[in-house]
Amino acid sequence: MSAGKKLAECMNKDEILRLYGMLRVIADVNRLRILCLLFKGEKCVCDIEEQLEISQPLASHHLAVLREAGLVEVRREGTWCYYSLVKAAIEELNDMFMQILGVHRLPAGYPAREKCGKTT
Repeated sequence: MSAGKKLAECMNKDEILRLYGMLRVIADVNRLRILCLLFKGEKCVCDIEEQLEISQPLASHHLAVLREAGLVEVRREGTWCYYSLVKAAIEELNDMFMQILGVHRLPAGYPAREKCGKTT
């Protein structure tokens, strides 16, 4: 393996792909807003659409994406559905992020790149 290739590998490829998948899920502004709202407690779709000023179909779509990713769970009571965060999944997302992109990975006295030997 070349020195350049070795430098480019910061983590296991599977770990990078898992984080990438989760970042794609939360990269939508409405999904981030829904997650932030759910940190305050369980909500029904009507709460989410009203507080975020989005349509019911849009709220339901984003909740389905978050549920499929395992970040949100639903509790059914009669005809009502109540959504909440999955604490273990949020903790895992935080751990993945910190393991791969945490500030603790920066070396002390962040090193400058030595002069490149390539000519242009």
